[in-house]
Amino acid sequence: MTITVRRKAAFAAAGLVMTTGLGLVACDATSARETKLSAGDAKTGQAAQSLTAAQIAAGSTRVSGDSANTPVYLIRGYRENNTDTNCADKWTGAVKAMRGWGWTGKFHRVGYYSTDEPKNCVRIAKGSTDTSIKELGKQLAQNIYENYSSKGQSVDIIAHSMGGLVARAAIAGYARHEPGWPPKLLIQDVATLGTPHQGAIVSTFCASDRQCREMGGMNSFMNWIGTRLPQADGGTDWTLIATDRDRAVNSTSAAPQYIGAQHRVRYAGIAGLRHSDLRTRVSGDYRLNYSLNDAGWRHIRTGAPPIRVAMDAIYWSSKW
Repeated sequence: MTITVRRKAAFAAAGLVMTTGLGLVACDATSARETKLSAGDAKTGQAAQSLTAAQIAAGSTRVSGDSANTPVYLIRGYRENNTDTNCADKWTGAVKAMRGWGWTGKFHRVGYYSTDEPKNCVRIAKGSTDTSIKELGKQLAQNIYENYSSKGQSVDIIAHSMGGLVARAAIAGYARHEPGWPPKLLIQDVATLGTPHQGAIVSTFCASDRQCREMGGMNSFMNWIGTRLPQADGGTDWTLIATDRDRAVNSTSAAPQYIGAQHRVRYAGIAGLRHSDLRTRVSGDYRLNYSLNDAGWRHIRTGAPPIRVAMDAIYWSSKW
């Protein structure tokens, strides 16, 4: 079965921007007024994609009917130390929160180090910090193909830090028909959190480590991965999420312009979110800036936490 991915579109014409109905903010185009959206009445039977802009602004949507039942691959980042062994724990808070918000799809917490405890994880490799990110991408692509793409089912990805490069490599190798990659890859949405799309600050301090070197701005892996975000079969919608307080990956690298991202989100420095907070923060209101299709940045004073933004980003198939 062939899956055709419907492209996401902003509600600019309706005066709504960054509108998901799942906890972000609707902005009235005719004034500076901002309205916090809610998840809506749990008894609402109307599918989100059929709601009018006015209904969405009133908080009439909930997680149902769009892609809340899609399998989600949660990909961890670079291992910080040798005692970091449980890839499942990295996403405990995110999974609990997303379940509470109504996500029904299966979660796959991805591990790729030999020390990763396989319990509650999908370990795609038994590597080390010297295993190339490209190789991890190939193994991720094969796992997605074997479990989903070969059966005509699409998946979504939420990835933190280096995990976003693993996801990007998985799709890039497929798009280029590289040896060892599967014949089909269906990845509808990818949301990256603090991913060094154009290099990481921390990479300058770990030159002896292959993965850390590959996260630098100028090297063979970065040359191979290219300057544009790749597309899986049927298309892939990319959301890049960054924070201006990140000391490992600056926001201009985590959410760069002109690489093909449909959506970019940057938390303001005053929000106080750091690198790991992008993966763990599931509550609170935060100042953020957003851009759709490389348009200029717009500001929100009471934006949703990073995991909520990521879930909203992968939820919609025809609206965002």
